[in-house]
This record gives sequence, structure tokens and C-alpha cells, in this order.
Amino acid sequence: MENLPLFINHYQSKLQINNIFFDIYFVFIFTLLVLITLRKSLNDRPLSLLQTNQIRGLGITLIILNHICYYTEPPPFLYGIWSEAGMIGVAIFLILSGYGLCISLETKGIQNFFTNRISKILIPLVLALSFLQFLYLTLTPDRGSILLALSQILFSMYSLDAKTWFIIFILFWYCLLYLTYKFQLSNKHKLIFLFGISCVIISLPQAHHLAKGNAFSFPFGCWIGLNSSFIKAKINQILHNKIIIIIPLLVGIFFGSGFLIWHVGKFQWNSAYSIILLVVLISTAISAFYFCYLYFFKKVVFPVSSEVICSALVIAIIYLNYTSQVFEQNILGKYNIYWGFIRSLANILFTSNFIILVSLTTKFKVYSLFLSFLGNISFELFLIHNTLLVHFDFLLFRLPIVIGFILYFLMVCLMSVVLKKLSTIIIKRCF
Repeated sequence: MENLPLFINHYQSKLQINNIFFDIYFVFIFTLLVLITLRKSLNDRPLSLLQTNQIRGLGITLIILNHICYYTEPPPFLYGIWSEAGMIGVAIFLILSGYGLCISLETKGIQNFFTNRISKILIPLVLALSFLQFLYLTLTPDRGSILLALSQILFSMYSLDAKTWFIIFILFWYCLLYLTYKFQLSNKHKLIFLFGISCVIISLPQAHHLAKGNAFSFPFGCWIGLNSSFIKAKINQILHNKIIIIIPLLVGIFFGSGFLIWHVGKFQWNSAYSIILLVVLISTAISAFYFCYLYFFKKVVFPVSSEVICSALVIAIIYLNYTSQVFEQNILGKYNIYWGFIRSLANILFTSNFIILVSLTTKFKVYSLFLSFLGNISFELFLIHNTLLVHFDFLLFRLPIVIGFILYFLMVCLMSVVLKKLSTIIIKRCF
């Protein structure tokens, strides 16, 4: 023990373990905590705050397990699952963010949007990154410039911690959704605009692959929020079925989602553009025939001017020619448009499965106190866990992983609670 360093950075040196089955142990402990913390719920409904907190609890657990398994050597027994789980956890956060933000904007409007919403992201973010930067400045030999260190906290956060790509991504979507309300677009046009932006994201070769893999998650959450009454009614309709009918539905969605992820990993990338072009052409042909059928046989009048048709045609020509150039330049690229579509679809299906699964608790009038607790501090857990898991691990490498992780997790939960309370105090006093 005397020769062990005080801290280890697992970006530079992965966590060495001697138990490749530790992830199975984690799943057992997590499941046990969920079960023993079940409590009675009264008048709970699908997609309520209690429900979404539990789903967030699942999401942050997937992200943490993904990170700890990514930085261990040798990889754990179920590494193939955990390597994909982090992106599903991100999809959960994005979908629930889109859902919650739309519900809020529909009821409260856009007044004080940036004060109320953005402050809840930026205040804990600045505190968490300041703590990380403080550790770097005081514990590493090359401390660098303090002024540069301060600027990194907000203007170069990705250089501090790679996981902050998500913060930039969610702020991007917040601003776009704000614009759709600012210009008073109809719900249909809001969704067309947001899903259109998703198509642009997966078309850009420079876009972060994690953003491409979740390009449609936030707009999908907005769709749920803008149609919340309809969605909740459909979930309730599913829940009224017997459990013997619901279980095959959940299993089918789960394995269908898993197949999509496996398929996109095995796909021959050089034919991706051909498939996309074929789908676009078939969709265009079907749409054109249907349009003609309605116009000539059903005498339906469409309030669409020739200017709108021509502008849509120009956009389609530009988009398809741009994507063909992208595929010619990146014909074997791993994260192309086809990958973005399929991966986004799989993440949305997995999240939908979790929503239905957690909604099942209303059928039995219970909820998990443990999941609800994790969900309540999920954003703070996201911000703080990597600091002591990857950047400055002083615990996990000293003990057997199954023991060290429990102590680590308790400590990170405690720090997250403190971060949440401190952020709340600052927001109340300043805003």
C-alpha cells in the first residue's frame, strides 16, 4: 500500500481488475436495491414526475456502468452490453428532457426561459467543473495558467471532460425548441423543424458520433410532450391488458431494439447510401401517388403554393447531393447517416420499453424509492461521477472492485446531493 499513488487517472491508465464478473454482481445489487425499496404509490400515472424520476434513475445507472466498464482492463463479462448502455442512458435523458420541456412551455410559456431553465444546467455544471479544475490545478505537476483554466470551465469544457458533449448538445436543443415557441409555430411545424434538424445532424460528418446516435431522441421527447394526453392514454390502454400480454410486448421491443444495434454494427457501410437513396425514392413515389389520388379523385384541395413545392425540391436536391458527396468521401465511415438513423431508432425503442416497464409500477401501485432517489440527483450524478471515477480515482484501484464501487457510489451520491442543494441555493439567491 505504501507504493500506491494517491490518485490514478484512468484516461491514462485503465483500472486493472481481477474479477471479470463484477458487472453481474453490480446488476444483482442494483436489482436488489430496486426491489427492497419498493413503496406504495397513490394515484400515480404514467409519465408523472415520480415515473420520470425512476426512468432517469435507470438512465444514470446505465451511464455509470458504461463508464466504469469502459475504463477497466480486462473488460467485464457483459462488456458488449455495457458498451451500448451508455448511449441508451443518454437517450433516456434527451427524451425526458424534450418531454418535460414541452410540458413546461405549454403551461408556462417562454417567459424567463433562459433564467429558469438554463440556470439549472449551468450553475451545477460550473460548480462541478470548477471542482474538477481545482483538483487538476492543485494535484497535477503541470498546473498551467489559472486564467486558461477558468476559461475552460465554460468555453472549452470538452477539453476538461469528454462527457460534457452532452451538455453542449442539450443546450443546443433547448435553444432550438425555444425558437419554435418564440416564433409561435404550430405543434406540427415545431416537430417538422426539430426532426429536420436531426436529419442535418446525422448528415454532418464532423458531428459527434454520440450526437448522431441520439439525433432524434430530443425531438421524439418533444413529440411525446406535445401529444402527452394521447400518449398517456395509449400507455394506460396497454397497462389495462393482462400482464401475460404486456410481457411479450416488452420482450419483443427489447430484442427488436437489440437486433437493430447488432445489425448496424455488422452492416456493410459502403451500401448505406444506396439504401437511404432507395428509401427516399420509394417514399417520394408513394407520397406523389397519394397526393395525386387525393387531388384528382377525392377532390382534396391542398393549401400548398408552387413556391413551397419548389423550395422543398431545392432543399431535397441540395441535401441528397450533399449526402452523396459525404458518402463518397467516407464510404467506409463507421458513423454514417444509415448508422445514425438505425442507432437513434434503437435508442428510442429501448427508452420506450423502459417507459412502459416503469409505467407497470402503476398497475401494481408501487414505486422504487431507490430509483426515484437516483433520478432526483441524476444530473448531478452525471456531472460529478467521472471526476472521481476516471480523472482522480483514489478508491477503486485500491480495493477489490465489488467493494470499492459500493464505497465510491455512496460517496458520489453524497457529493451529488450536496451539489444539488448548493446549486439550488445559488439559483434562488441570484435568479
